[in-house]
Amino acid sequence: MHKLYYFLNIEVIRTEVGILICHRHYILNLLYKFGMTECKHVSTSLDRNLKLNVASSTDEYEPTQYRQLIGSLTYLTITRPDLNYLVSLLS
Repeated sequence: MHKLYYFLNIEVIRTEVGILICHRHYILNLLYKFGMTECKHVSTSLDRNLKLNVASSTDEYEPTQYRQLIGSLTYLTITRPDLNYLVSLLS
């Protein structure tokens, strides 16, 4: 019988304590796909009092790419439920 390492882009790690699941490889692929490999990490994902609107951005964006990013982040919330608020706000 073979050990499970990846399932639906979810990495399965066995330790002495138990089984851990994560999307590490999936996240790295997302960063590469959307050109964010050089971004800096932050301890909090988003200020809860921040109000987003279309006029606040001066950059043009591609709607299809934005939808792909939101869909990818939605899938990521399987192992990162702390991102639910952020993803729902952006969607």
